[in-house]
Amino acid sequence: MKTLHVLVALVSLALLVSACPKKQDPAKTDPKDPTAKTDEKKPDEKKPDEKKPEPGPGALAEDKDYKDGNIQAAVMEVQTKLDVAGMGPDKAGDDVKKAQEGSVTSQTLTVTDNRGKAIFTTEEFFIPKGTELRYNPAHKKYVLADQGKKEYWAMSGAEIGNLLEGGPVMTRSNYTIEIKNTEEKEKIAEFDAVKSDCVIGFDWKVKTKSGEKTGKVKVNLAIWHSADEKLKADWAKMMLDFLTVPFQDEAGMKVVDELKAKIKFPLKWAMEVINEGQAKEKGESAPKLVTTAQKLEIKEIAKGELASPPAGFNPATGPYEFGKGGQTAKDDLLGKIPAKKGTPPKDVKAPDEKADGKEEK
Repeated sequence: MKTLHVLVALVSLALLVSACPKKQDPAKTDPKDPTAKTDEKKPDEKKPDEKKPEPGPGALAEDKDYKDGNIQAAVMEVQTKLDVAGMGPDKAGDDVKKAQEGSVTSQTLTVTDNRGKAIFTTEEFFIPKGTELRYNPAHKKYVLADQGKKEYWAMSGAEIGNLLEGGPVMTRSNYTIEIKNTEEKEKIAEFDAVKSDCVIGFDWKVKTKSGEKTGKVKVNLAIWHSADEKLKADWAKMMLDFLTVPFQDEAGMKVVDELKAKIKFPLKWAMEVINEGQAKEKGESAPKLVTTAQKLEIKEIAKGELASPPAGFNPATGPYEFGKGGQTAKDDLLGKIPAKKGTPPKDVKAPDEKADGKEEK
């Protein structure tokens, strides 16, 4: 099980895509079937060089609800970093210090009643600066947008989760969740917040070259959240849709719904992922990723900034792939954190070699 580094950094993606399709006229498509033309010219009226390429498999209808006008939104700048405080003294060497320094990432999160957007803003990271992750709950699809190429990929929460984790496709089942409120309080980004401790559990399964691997995971998730009346309840729910991306498969939705029912607007969250089948050295603790709001503003923005998919973007024709120096599908970053931005650990084991802490016999 990976660290889910990009749960918030979500958060660990990268980009390099195949060929880019030309812009498709929205009037030529049926919203229910993006690949079906509704008013094509007759064969004798169309020249061979006028034929337009079909949209990619993840094509979505135009977001007409967020095309024009302005809307009030919560705009939050957050920073995620690795917390090594729980690691044993023998682990606090140069490698761990470099890991901590290299783990710091930043994002801007913008949420309204029914739209949300995360922009990755870290320099020299394998998630290109400016990459966006947008969400429209109406179609339950996250849209990964490449601002440079004006392309997007539409994926479910489960697909995004597997992509962010950088390993083989993982299926999860038997989710459980416990939420306990605490008396701990903290002022974050000038808002009062209270801490709640959540424990999320699930079984996982992956298929590798050497056979099927299974295991159990426990996620310790501490959330500092605010009930300030200026932070609307619907905004809080949209924030949780971003915080819980890796858990948004069909089986995990009960976890998301439980959090939405009991957690207010999240301002800080700390995540520790424990793979129960992973062997640990004495004194070693699971890495903890802490995301904290540095600044939070409530302001009016153009609705188009949250359109999902973004206006003028084309659906990508190729799969979303990791960029140079990032994690790859061949690597199982079992509890590892890159020692430097964009550089994976040198001691990564392929998933078919070691997936549950035990060497294959």
